[in-house]
Amino acid sequence: MKIKLKYVLTGLFIIALGIFAYSFLPGKTDDVDEPGNANINYGKLDEIIFDVKTQKVVKGDLIKKISANGIVKAAKELDIVSNINGIIREINVYEGKYVNKDFLMIKLDDREAKIAVKEAEDKLIEAKVEYSLLTKETLKDTMKNAAAEKIKKEIKLLEQKFKNGLIDKKSYEKRREELDLKLIFTGAKRNDLILNKSGYSRAINALERAKLKLAYTEIRAPFGGVVGDFNLVAGQYIVANKKLFKLFDINNIRLEVNVLEDEIDKIKIGSLAEITINAIDYGNYTGKVIFVSPYINPETKTGKVIIQIKNKDKRIKPGMFAKASIEVKRLHDRILIPKEALLVRDKRNLVFTVEDSLAKWKYVDIGEQNDKFIEVLNGVSVGEDVIVKGQFNLAHDARVRIVN
Repeated sequence: MKIKLKYVLTGLFIIALGIFAYSFLPGKTDDVDEPGNANINYGKLDEIIFDVKTQKVVKGDLIKKISANGIVKAAKELDIVSNINGIIREINVYEGKYVNKDFLMIKLDDREAKIAVKEAEDKLIEAKVEYSLLTKETLKDTMKNAAAEKIKKEIKLLEQKFKNGLIDKKSYEKRREELDLKLIFTGAKRNDLILNKSGYSRAINALERAKLKLAYTEIRAPFGGVVGDFNLVAGQYIVANKKLFKLFDINNIRLEVNVLEDEIDKIKIGSLAEITINAIDYGNYTGKVIFVSPYINPETKTGKVIIQIKNKDKRIKPGMFAKASIEVKRLHDRILIPKEALLVRDKRNLVFTVEDSLAKWKYVDIGEQNDKFIEVLNGVSVGEDVIVKGQFNLAHDARVRIVN
């Protein structure tokens, strides 16, 4: 009993202490406003002004596009090789260097090739002398031209018969050989015989071959482009027909994209495309479709489309990722609004326009659209200001301020 009495007395003490403390708190009177009521004037809610952004309703072309992604490639990509073995004497390029067509990129040691050219020139002089002597000696052996002309006519007739199938190949070749021998003995081919006997023809060929080998000591750019995969040093021995480095034509870049089978038929050769390359600041370029694959990959259900891009500033590099918007349809003279302007309320399309600083709610019927614009069939007129930002909380005749 004593313990229970102790708990009762303790409880009464706590209650009394609470009543005592509450008597010192400020009391609530009718003169104090409820929180939140002091600064609101419900009679002036219609005076709120909403800041909005607008754009004009315009008339123009609505361009339908197909989007696709791909990797940029050079229009031309060539492995540069040497036609001969040799030692590099001079290097005029480096990784990433742009060169024009015919630019001397690599020079090989040409001392041996120059000696070969000089020797061939000397032999040609000797052959010319021999040719001159033989010409004088055999001039008296020349027969009359009449005999030669007769044989030439017979050869021509023989060729015509063979061409028309009147004589078989074996008979033609046998008879042609006989007539050629007769023609030689008439003196009609005397000059050919002299050229051969004197060695003049062989000397000319030898000189041309020596000059060609000398030309091979210079490796020039076959087209304008950028050097890549380059790792050569002066003094290095190179082997013929083995890749030395790459040359990329980046004046005209190509973008290969894969387009879905139900969309590729809409794309035509010559269609324009907008190209966006995120790796380049302000990387927006214009391209043109140059190839549409007639084949659909059965696994991916896509077809390849190639777009050629003018790379005037040389900033596009092979291997970059790019996005393409390919034009597939152009609708002329359509009333257009920005896509951001359209709202849907109660399953009906509407926009807000601005008239005398008031928002006007207008229902619209829409037609075709792309990623930026929507065609309006009726509901607004060209030149009206349509709200594109700040319209979600508006009501009809709400006061607005244009802050474009």
